[in-house]
Amino acid sequence: MAKSKDNVVMQGASGKVGRNLVFRQKGDQTIIAKRPRTAADKPASEKQLKVQNRFLDASLYAKKAIKDEELKAAYAAKANINQSAYNVAFKDYFTAPQVRRLNDSNYKGAVGDELNFLIKDIMKVTEINIEILDQSEILIESGLAVPLDADNVEWSYTATAANADYENAIYRITMLDTPKNITTVIKAYGEDMTS
Repeated sequence: MAKSKDNVVMQGASGKVGRNLVFRQKGDQTIIAKRPRTAADKPASEKQLKVQNRFLDASLYAKKAIKDEELKAAYAAKANINQSAYNVAFKDYFTAPQVRRLNDSNYKGAVGDELNFLIKDIMKVTEINIEILDQSEILIESGLAVPLDADNVEWSYTATAANADYENAIYRITMLDTPKNITTVIKAYGEDMTS
């Protein structure tokens, strides 16, 4: 990359020269660089197309979210000094919620036993469905968990079916977040989920 400063001939030049050089302006300098490769030079891979489509979906969601005054205010409240409500909404769409902690020490396979967990998300998870499966992944029971706080961070599920083989239980936790993305996490009984 070459730079030109106070050159009467190239001062203010910008654009392509031939097939290989590009002139750009940066402050009071004219930058001469090799022409960048474009998408037309090499077709996108399937993985790249998937990421491009996800970015497009996130952008469309963020635009829609900031048109809703209530949702825009909620995203703006989550923004830091260098972010806008749009940025936070975009990130919320792009970032899946996580089960940060699962406490199944009170689950012994009896009706009324509880599973408690802590969820991390950009905005918040709006619904959680819990499925308890046996070791062959046959459904024992399923139902909705209940949020324990206004921010939907702490959740609890109360068992509704007996499970004699509870120590081999598998939990399928399906979360629906604010942008309506669905995320499923599968964990085994007693598995440490602290992250």
